[in-house]
Amino acid sequence: MRIFHNWGLKLISLVFAACLWFFVTNYQDPETVLTVNNVPVKLLHTDSVTQEGKVCIVLNDSDTIPVVTVTAPRSVVDSLGAENIVATADVADIGADNTVPIVLTTNKYSDSITSIVGSSKAVFLSIEDQEQASFTIEAAVTGNVADGYEIGSISLEQNQVRVKGPASEVEKVKSAGVTVDVSGAENSISTNAEIHLYDEDGVDLDIDKHLELNIDKVMVNVEILSKKEVPVKIAVSGTPAEGFRLTGETTVEPGRIMVSGRRAALEKVSEISIPSAELNVTGRTKTMTKTFIIANYLPDGVQLAEGELDTVKVTVEIVAIGEE
Repeated sequence: MRIFHNWGLKLISLVFAACLWFFVTNYQDPETVLTVNNVPVKLLHTDSVTQEGKVCIVLNDSDTIPVVTVTAPRSVVDSLGAENIVATADVADIGADNTVPIVLTTNKYSDSITSIVGSSKAVFLSIEDQEQASFTIEAAVTGNVADGYEIGSISLEQNQVRVKGPASEVEKVKSAGVTVDVSGAENSISTNAEIHLYDEDGVDLDIDKHLELNIDKVMVNVEILSKKEVPVKIAVSGTPAEGFRLTGETTVEPGRIMVSGRRAALEKVSEISIPSAELNVTGRTKTMTKTFIIANYLPDGVQLAEGELDTVKVTVEIVAIGEE
């Protein structure tokens, strides 16, 4: 039969072909290694836990594999990157010790890969009851407004946030707040500010890690008011008792005060007056000293600037006729 004709030569050709294939695959496209750091693990079928009113907490950042090593021909490795490494852990396969095995693969050329190995093999979970709580959102500012201005009212369009998550994490939350930067501000500010959660020491908690908020931002309105210094003016009415007179000496302490308000309101204010009816000296025989709550005499839309004393002291000097 012709198949056995020159069989020795054919055997030599077969061996040569095998050697050539080995040379091509191992020398022209040799196996090499791809190393990828910090590969995230996607948890699958978490609803198997949440349907029971519980929630999974990943312990010790075990849902991140520190190092994944892929062994494959160079041509395959050269076309792979970190985005092609797929790591999953199916919560439905959770063990008695609350560990879930990690499965590693790639999203392309998976049939050409010799091996893919991670430095960690499982995700460690804590299964807890899910809890929910509501908190009042407190607003604060940072920075300093421009000279000649101050902060007026601060309001929120919504002042409650609902927090949901593992019971142990929700219990850490003691307050919620937003912060608005007012540095250099001369006009009122409206901004959508991010909500932060804080523990009992005021430390900002990591919301993204385990907690879920029904809203993550809230609109905050910060009123910026102009400031202006104006004099306090007084007028005296009535006449002292017979034999006594006004010396004409009157004092107001402080004689000037700082007020604040919207620009339009402040433009109309040149002084703060205490009416003469408040300083009636009729029948008096000695110097009158009175203290007034100055806020009672401010026009609408104007208020005492922050830090100002809320009272002024007025002294009207009265002496006996003939006395200096």
